[in-house]
Amino acid sequence: MFKYDINENTYLKLLDLNDAEELFALTDRSRDTLREWLLFVDNVKTVKDTERFIRGAMQQYADNNGLQAGIYYEGKLAGVIGYHQINKEHNWTSIGYWLGNDFVGKGLVTNSMRAFIDYAFDYLKVNRIEVRVAVGNIRSRTIPKILGFNEEGRLRDAEWLHDHYVDQVVYGLTAAEWRKVKATAEDKVTI
Repeated sequence: MFKYDINENTYLKLLDLNDAEELFALTDRSRDTLREWLLFVDNVKTVKDTERFIRGAMQQYADNNGLQAGIYYEGKLAGVIGYHQINKEHNWTSIGYWLGNDFVGKGLVTNSMRAFIDYAFDYLKVNRIEVRVAVGNIRSRTIPKILGFNEEGRLRDAEWLHDHYVDQVVYGLTAAEWRKVKATAEDKVTI
């Protein structure tokens, strides 16, 4: 079972079927906001739909091809962060994330991303992490920028979003770059 403590109020935990009702309720409460940028929301109509997602996530973890973790804040499920897949041939992964409306602005995704970046480089031994975000999703685009990812380009019409295509911005971070980011952050703390 994957569980990672971020701080006294926040931890990450591999999603399991016990999370289905809470995850569905979180998705449902945040449906209008999430739907603006996430296509999956329209396919989550019942707890059974959420259970199907969690079963897929559990199989993904069992296959050693990524994981989907719940972001927990003060004991409540606040959102989800996950590796979409792990490309073992080229040693890279990509990360996606979302939060429920009640949990935005608390640094939860930034802190969860730091943990997922460390885990990917230190434990999974990937060399590269990628984040792809719709151009207009400014809040989600801020996270990789804060964490030292490089903006590598724009993919035109890369994502179907309900009734139209949107461009995506691709952010990349290598293990060597992350070591430099962490060393710079540590230097700032000790000065």
